[in-house]
Amino acid sequence: MIGSNRARNVRARWMRFNIVGTMGFLLQTLTLWMLVRWAGVTAGVAITVAVLAAVSHNFVWHERFTWPNQPRDQRFKRWVSFHVSTGLISVLTNLGVTMLVMTATGLRVLPANVIAVALASIGNFWINERLIFRASARGSL
Repeated sequence: MIGSNRARNVRARWMRFNIVGTMGFLLQTLTLWMLVRWAGVTAGVAITVAVLAAVSHNFVWHERFTWPNQPRDQRFKRWVSFHVSTGLISVLTNLGVTMLVMTATGLRVLPANVIAVALASIGNFWINERLIFRASARGSL
């Protein structure tokens, strides 16, 4: 029974994680498109800025929606840990995979970035579930 409750809680957080991730991805995609299309920024710089905007957005929503009821006194520590782990993985994955897919397939930056985000999402959930938000992950949705 305890195992099934834990699995149910993890599935609920996975769904919430993906809702937040979808919102973050929309922000990332819009930012990327605007920087490349309107501002003439190179793909590498635009990807990095767009990912950082999405990571900041996602932290706020994960704190309030995916892993609520976290101790307030540890918020800064979680913010730093989130940006160092998830942020770094997201930037490196998005930049590396997007550029690799663009080079290997000739896809434009936005479709190539969709592939990169999909690949990063599973690892990012695991890091957040097990490392960043683990203190209350056992007892809350």
